[in-house]
Amino acid sequence: MPPVIQISGLRKTYRRIARQPHHALDGLDMEVSAGEVHGFLGPNGSGKTTTLRALLGLIGTDGGDMRIFGEHVPERLPRVVSRIGAVVESPQFFKHFSGRLTLQLLAESAGIARTRVDEVLEQVGLRDQAKQSVKGYSLGMRQRLAVAQALLKQPELLILDEPANGLDPAGIHHMRALLQWLAHDQGVTVVVSSHLLSEVQQLCETMTIVSRGRRIIDGRVRDIIDGHSGTRLSVRFADAGELTAASEALTEAEAKVSVTAERDRLLVAGAPDAAWVTKTLADRELYLTELTTESRNLESVFLELTGTAPHEGQAVQVGQPAPQAQESAGQPGKIELPIGGDQ
Repeated sequence: MPPVIQISGLRKTYRRIARQPHHALDGLDMEVSAGEVHGFLGPNGSGKTTTLRALLGLIGTDGGDMRIFGEHVPERLPRVVSRIGAVVESPQFFKHFSGRLTLQLLAESAGIARTRVDEVLEQVGLRDQAKQSVKGYSLGMRQRLAVAQALLKQPELLILDEPANGLDPAGIHHMRALLQWLAHDQGVTVVVSSHLLSEVQQLCETMTIVSRGRRIIDGRVRDIIDGHSGTRLSVRFADAGELTAASEALTEAEAKVSVTAERDRLLVAGAPDAAWVTKTLADRELYLTELTTESRNLESVFLELTGTAPHEGQAVQVGQPAPQAQESAGQPGKIELPIGGDQ
């Protein structure tokens, strides 16, 4: 079966007066298979919303190929638009209309039976607030209404930009269950763009991670995490002033060991085992007070792959990779550490 969404070499450049052109999409590739929940992830300014808007014919592109259900878009978008439901960016509604009236008008304009309105209100959890005017809706309720309008025509492809925006924990759980039901029981292909990485890890089977308008990696969520996992050890001392000496002891003893310093601990990767860390430090008369194992999750993998992991005392700027940790005394792999726990 061909992919539901197939993007190849997509390019979009914004040209600005007296400034360098901005390449929002720089040869982006992406595929989404039928009947799965697919996460579309990337830092701010990485091209996610631009990609979704291009797919839906809302903006033009400068090159590349896009297909939905095998049809070239945007040229043949009218052939498949009835099979697509989407929420991209902030949904806007007439604030003095009720939620039910809003959906009834949308249904009527699309030739959809009014009975479908009550079905989607039930599905998104707005049944009891259907008569309330939209101006009284919270951000989370407006987001539910937006998803309801996307579901009206019983789409085969559902594209959602930040569907959990404004939802409380119960609402997030409800939205996750709804999207998984749509994909697994109803055969709907769901594409979710989100910054809630823990939620993506629970919700999605597959994902594409992009940065600076290009695909970094795609595949099954579990496989990507496992492929970049590697256990890390968290090491603490009674005196934070020992962090510098401990970091040097570990990196000098084993070339494959990498050490990341935080304010009151070291994160050690590549060590043979926990016992080796304890012995290496004890041989230097450095005695730890805590040694724990940390498993990798989607957040840590995402930060690593996109180069956006923050370093102590350095701010990450939007659209830029994280500044690298300063190397101490010109020695590669060594990390400059503050002396004393209060600095």
